[in-house]
Amino acid sequence: MTKTTLINPILRKDALVNARSPKMIIVVTMINCLFAIIASVAFAMSFGSGYQAYYSYIVKLFPILGGCELAIICMVLPVMTATSIAGERERQTLEIMLTTPVRSFSIIAGKLASAMVTTFMYVVATLPFLAVSFVVGGLGWKSLFEFIGIVLYVDIYIGSFGMFYSCVRKTSVSATISTIITVVAIVLISYLAGRVMISAMYMTASVEAFKFYQAGIRTIYALNPFLWIFEFADQTFYADSLLPSLEKAGGYTVFMSDYMTWISVIFNLTVAVVMLKLASAKLRSGNRRKILSKKEFDL
Repeated sequence: MTKTTLINPILRKDALVNARSPKMIIVVTMINCLFAIIASVAFAMSFGSGYQAYYSYIVKLFPILGGCELAIICMVLPVMTATSIAGERERQTLEIMLTTPVRSFSIIAGKLASAMVTTFMYVVATLPFLAVSFVVGGLGWKSLFEFIGIVLYVDIYIGSFGMFYSCVRKTSVSATISTIITVVAIVLISYLAGRVMISAMYMTASVEAFKFYQAGIRTIYALNPFLWIFEFADQTFYADSLLPSLEKAGGYTVFMSDYMTWISVIFNLTVAVVMLKLASAKLRSGNRRKILSKKEFDL
């Protein structure tokens, strides 16, 4: 009788391996040391003359530390995901994995989930530093859950490209470089395209052209995978906006502005699912000939 489990077998295997690896302890310790230095500087700056304290410096710990956390995840995640399948191929264990009854998409999802669990361990390890802002009173539970949601979104989006290139590229190095270049190119091209349209918008004298540029800017920025995160942080902590005002804006522009976060998340998560599906198809088709040739050789 076959024993079923709700936990992805690939995730369970990688979780056990990562739990025994000293790399996790080293990385968590380095992140905590970095956060401790930032928190110490914030506390040192918060004390004025006498017993006066400026709590605004402490409240700003959350966006600063949260930004550092996301930056670390964006640097580490491409390496973890891009080397997952490519690393199995380099260790010559991929063909053995593909002979198991585990489906291709389950393998891809398990590898991605393993990387996501690792990044969430970084978040959990640094929660005491993030909690300082809650003690001071500048933030609430809503901000914490929103930050966790952002981490989850970043994991899925960047991880999907890492998994795709890990199946397409033959080496871990090329897969990692391709992942970083692709994500950075998508972010920069969409952002620069929006800036060009903003410059053109303020140079035009036509009302219709002004409205057209307004709609185009909102659309391009909504498709940018990370710009909504900066817009969300800017509005939450500084009550400001990265986007131009809605002067002379039409109904479509107002709609895109009001629902920019949801539109961006839904669109880019759809892109991530497509990338994972492509990775799953490439994983099985790219190694089918090798598996068949080995079976024929054994016969």
